[in-house]
Amino acid sequence: MNVRLAEGSIRVRASKVELQTLLSSRAVTLEVALPRNHVFRVNVRPAAVGDWTLDSDPTGLWIAIPRAELQGLSESLPSRDGLEKSFELPNGDEVAVSFEVDVKDR
Repeated sequence: MNVRLAEGSIRVRASKVELQTLLSSRAVTLEVALPRNHVFRVNVRPAAVGDWTLDSDPTGLWIAIPRAELQGLSESLPSRDGLEKSFELPNGDEVAVSFEVDVKDR
């Protein structure tokens, strides 16, 4: 899984194998080791019920995507289109979270 952070956006690009992991009701996690024994994690999990969620703290990001949307994305592959959800921030700004599947064979 690759994660790209930019002003106002978070983009997650998963492999086909990672998408299958999500479809089997398991989470996928990217861990980045940092100085002084710190680790930054990005965890993506399927949500059996409910809408997208985005949580964060200084140690990472936790993203939940409705399983039905992940299933629909899987059925549309190969496609460069992904899923996207915007979240309003306390200061009135928004952050857009996108989830894509890398369709290139490697």
